[in-house]
Amino acid sequence: MVPRQSPRVIAQRLLVIALLAAVFCVSAGVVTYLALRGRTVEVPNLVGKSEGEAEGALAEQGLRMQVRNRAPGSQATAGVVSDQSPAAGTTVKTGQLVRVSLAAAR
Repeated sequence: MVPRQSPRVIAQRLLVIALLAAVFCVSAGVVTYLALRGRTVEVPNLVGKSEGEAEGALAEQGLRMQVRNRAPGSQATAGVVSDQSPAAGTTVKTGQLVRVSLAAAR
């Protein structure tokens, strides 16, 4: 025969199980929050840099570049970043996309 356990022992075991489950849930929530939050960096100033220089500066910060458009400019400034979004100094998460406009030859 299996001996019966007292209600007090059962209550203690249930309390321990509930506390362990609560600790697990809180820990899982914290880990998920930190994983989704990611590391934050400041967007560098890209205006006036060549397309290659801008891409390199973003890569150093863990950011990606997308050319939004190529706007007409003077021959001397062709291929140079004329505008960016988000603006320089903005804090973003790594992996974020930075859109730039490049000056194009007329």
